Amino acid sequence: MRHAPRRRIGAAPHLALALAALVLMVVFFYAVRTLTLFVSPMLFLAAVFLEAVFIGVFVWAVVRALARPSEMLRSLAASAWEGLAANEYVVRARATNAPGAVWLRNRFRRDRASGLWLTGVVVVAAIPFVNFLGVAYTVVSGGVLTRVDERIANLMPKVRTPGETAFFIAATMLANWQTVVLMTAAGALVLWQARRRFLATAVVGAVVAQELLTDLVQQILHRQRPDESLALLVVTTPGFPSGHTVRAVVVYGLLAYLLVRAYRSAAFRALVVAAYLTVVLLVGMSRVYLGVHHVSDVWGGMLFGAALLTAAVGFLEIAGRFPLIGRPRRPVSVRRVVAVVPVVGVAFALTTAPLLIHPQEHPAQRPTTALPALDAASFARLPLYSETLTGDRMEPANFIYVGSEDQLLAAFGAAGWDRAEPSTFANTLRAFAVGIQGGQYATAPVTPSFMAARPESLAFQKATAENSLRQRHHTRIWRTDFTAPDGRPVWEGTASFDDGIEFSGTAKLPTHHIDPNIDAERAYIVGSLGYPEQLVPLTHPQMGHNGSGDEFFTDGGAQLIVLR
Repeated sequence: MRHAPRRRIGAAPHLALALAALVLMVVFFYAVRTLTLFVSPMLFLAAVFLEAVFIGVFVWAVVRALARPSEMLRSLAASAWEGLAANEYVVRARATNAPGAVWLRNRFRRDRASGLWLTGVVVVAAIPFVNFLGVAYTVVSGGVLTRVDERIANLMPKVRTPGETAFFIAATMLANWQTVVLMTAAGALVLWQARRRFLATAVVGAVVAQELLTDLVQQILHRQRPDESLALLVVTTPGFPSGHTVRAVVVYGLLAYLLVRAYRSAAFRALVVAAYLTVVLLVGMSRVYLGVHHVSDVWGGMLFGAALLTAAVGFLEIAGRFPLIGRPRRPVSVRRVVAVVPVVGVAFALTTAPLLIHPQEHPAQRPTTALPALDAASFARLPLYSETLTGDRMEPANFIYVGSEDQLLAAFGAAGWDRAEPSTFANTLRAFAVGIQGGQYATAPVTPSFMAARPESLAFQKATAENSLRQRHHTRIWRTDFTAPDGRPVWEGTASFDDGIEFSGTAKLPTHHIDPNIDAERAYIVGSLGYPEQLVPLTHPQMGHNGSGDEFFTDGGAQLIVLR
C-alpha cells in the first residue's frame, strides 16, 4: 500500500514560532536579570535554562522558515556554488594533490562515512564541548562562576521546604543509576525484539560510554562537592561535571531521538522534546537543591552530555547510511512500543524515590573565635561589607549585635518588627504578585544578600503608614564566626529604608528603591529597639551602590547593641 505524501509545512508557521520564541527570549532575559537581584535559586536556574531553550527554538524556527522556499534557495545555492567552483583559486585547490588539500576535500565528500556527515557531527558536537571546556577552566581557575556556586550552595538550606524536598527527590531519582539501568535494559529489550540488534547494542554502548567518560573527567578535575553540612545527601565522589545531569541529557536524549524517529506527528514530536527538556531541567535543579552539586557542575554536565549525545546520534545516523560494520544498515527507525520505556522509567522513579533516597540534614558546628574586646580594633576583624550573588561589594555593616538568636528575635518582636520569611519558590512568587498589586505582605522575603559568602541569618521588616509592600523599613543580620569575650555570639547587620518600587538598570527591572541615607535607617532602628546610641567606627565615610544600583552614603559607623 502506498502512503500518501507527507504534507509540507510552509514558512508561515515557522516564522510564527520564531516570533513567539523571540518574545519568550526577551521575557526570560528579563526574568534572569530580575532573579539575579532577587536571588531565588530555583526560579533563577529555571529561567536560565528556559532562556537557552528558547534561543535554540528561535534559531531552529528561523532556519526551518528559510529552508521552506526551497526552489529559490536551491537556485541561489546552485548559482553560488557554480560561481565558486569556477573561481581559479578553487579550481587550483581542487586539482592539487597536496596531502592537506586531499584531506580537506575528503571531509566534504557525501559518499563516505568519514566525509560530510562526520564533519557535521564533529562541528555540532564541538560547540557544547568547547563551552564545557570553558566552564571547566572557570571551575579550576576559581572564576566568577565559582563565587556564585559558593553563595547559592550556602543559600540552599534556607530555602528548602518539605514539599519541595519530596519533589526534587523524585526528580533526582529520574537519573539515579537504578532508573537508568532499568530504562536501558527495557530499551535494549524492545529494540532486540524488534530485530534492531545493532541499534540495541549501540544504545547500551552509548549509555555505558557516558558513564565511563563522565567518571574519567570527574577523576581528572576532582572538584569537591558542596560541604556536607549544606547537603541533604552524602556523596563523596568528585562533583564536576554532574553525573546525574549527564545521564539525563544522554539517556533521555537517546529515548527522545528514538521516539521522534518512531512518530511522524509534529505535535507528538514537540511534546517529546518538551518532556525531554523538562526532565533535564528538573534533574539538574534537583542536584543543586539537594546540595550535592554546584550550579557549575550541573551546567557543565548539560554541556558535556550534549556533546556526547550529539556524537551518539551522529553515529546512529551515519551507521544507517554507510556500511560501517558489515552490510549497510537501515536508517534508524523503531516501533512505537519504545514509548513505553520512559513511562516505565518515570513510574519506577516516582514509586521508589521515597524508598531508596532518604534526605537528611547534616548540620556542622561552626568554629568560632573570641574577640579580645568590644571595640573598633577588634571589630576590624569582622567581615565589613555585604555582597551580591557574584561577590561584588555592597553596603557596609552598620550594626553589631552581641547576644543570642532568641534575644534578637525577642528584641525585634517586642518593637513590632516582623521576621521575613525565607526566599522559597512560593514565597518569592507571592511577593512578586503582592508587590505588583500594591498590597501588604508583612513577612515577605527580602532579597538575599551575602556576607563572607553566607546569606543573612535573620531579616526583619516593619511597615510604614502606607501599609504596602512597596515601602518598608528592613534589616538583614548575619551570624559571624566570632564571639564576645564572654562567649556570646556576635552578629552584624545592614539596614536601609525601601521608599518605593523602581525599574532599575538597563533592563528596567522592578525592585525596591532605597533611601540613600542608610544612616537615617540605622538611627530609626536603634530608636525602635529602645537602645541608646553607641556608634563605633567600622569602615569610613563613603558613597556606594547596592546590588540594584541605588546610591547610598554613610559615615562608616556601626551601632553596637549588647542585647539584654
